[in-house]
Amino acid sequence: MIRRVAGIAMLGLGLWLGWNGLNPVLMIMERGSDLSSALFDPPTSIIRLVSAGLMILGGGLIAISVRGGAILATVGAVLFGLLGGLMAASGADSELWMDEALYGLAAITLCFLILTLRRK
Repeated sequence: MIRRVAGIAMLGLGLWLGWNGLNPVLMIMERGSDLSSALFDPPTSIIRLVSAGLMILGGGLIAISVRGGAILATVGAVLFGLLGGLMAASGADSELWMDEALYGLAAITLCFLILTLRRK
């Protein structure tokens, strides 16, 4: 039961992070840039969207007790945590990467809970 709740929390976190990753891409495109520029220049947008997508898919699979969901959610959480680390290593201001690092840590904590609890 707790594993399913953690899966639903991962699903919700992934949806929220995905929306917050998609919103800037849409704003950049409204200003006249094309999709590839919005996603890959800098590549933080594509990393954010892919990791959120993996967390959404993994969280949904965990919530319905399907095998493989924990792995997908963990890969997404680690990618999101890595995003904050990469932004910090590139010399970006801490206001830009601190949220990614904290949400990545929260997602990794959820994954630890999911991976350690038995599936029923």
